[in-house]
Amino acid sequence: MKKVLLLFIVLLGLHSCKEHTVQQRASDETSNIIENSAELTEEQKDLKQSAIPIKSLSKLSNTIYDEIANFELLMIGEMHGTNEPAEFAYGLCDLITEHEDNVIMAMEIRSSLMNNLSDEMSISELKALDFFRRKNFDGRNGIAWLDLVHKSIKNERIILKFIDNSYPSSTRDSSMYREIRNIHNKYPNTKIVTLTGNVHNSFTPFFDKVRIGGYLVKDSVNFDSKKIMSINHVFSEGSMLNNDGTGLKINTIERKENIYNTTLSYKMFLSKKFPEEPNRYTHILYTDKVTPSGLIEKDDR
Repeated sequence: MKKVLLLFIVLLGLHSCKEHTVQQRASDETSNIIENSAELTEEQKDLKQSAIPIKSLSKLSNTIYDEIANFELLMIGEMHGTNEPAEFAYGLCDLITEHEDNVIMAMEIRSSLMNNLSDEMSISELKALDFFRRKNFDGRNGIAWLDLVHKSIKNERIILKFIDNSYPSSTRDSSMYREIRNIHNKYPNTKIVTLTGNVHNSFTPFFDKVRIGGYLVKDSVNFDSKKIMSINHVFSEGSMLNNDGTGLKINTIERKENIYNTTLSYKMFLSKKFPEEPNRYTHILYTDKVTPSGLIEKDDR
């Protein structure tokens, strides 16, 4: 009997030791999580708090709308010859029309190159317009922008405008700002989404030149600067079809670690810029990869 009792006590002690080991391991893991959280920088904490995950660029969530709802003008800056910003531009327009009557999609295209555009046009007919049939010089007149124009004209609640038009004695950015101002005054209660190169939507001078964003925030007569959103597209890797000064070609970006891909697991998200960053933009659109907009193949005639 004493031997049985002694064996029972030994087994009970082993069981208690095992429980203690499991509890200790769980405690250590919890401690590591807390320590890792504490190791985040202030920028990483800001990013985790403000990032809104995106599953589909062309079908955005109502959480995105909550972020943009109080803005009147939403500028998207792209590296020309990429797919993602154009898809996101349509996604924003489509989202806005789910909550509001209409939206304006304004693109960095010269109006005279889109003469005879109509809502009934097919993709093939759009290819015949001057803008899309000319040689692709900087990546804009490729598949991504062709698809954006086609989807926009098929959505009766999207008003399509082209703003790359010159005014006498005005710089190119000043002229595009004036186009946006005129559109805003004609449609004062309608949101405007613009798609341009990412130089143009900067609030601060770029290459020592005032850009569209700079003209807009200075125009306190026609615009409330607090209601202007400027979104810059950033990414970790990929390729694009554009002109780096040596002609149109595929340019590849090798993957590098950055604050976006080391802080969050989301492949795509919209986030406010970091408070410490220069006030060049208000938000960033992050896509883990950037992909090239294809060249337009001419239809056989």
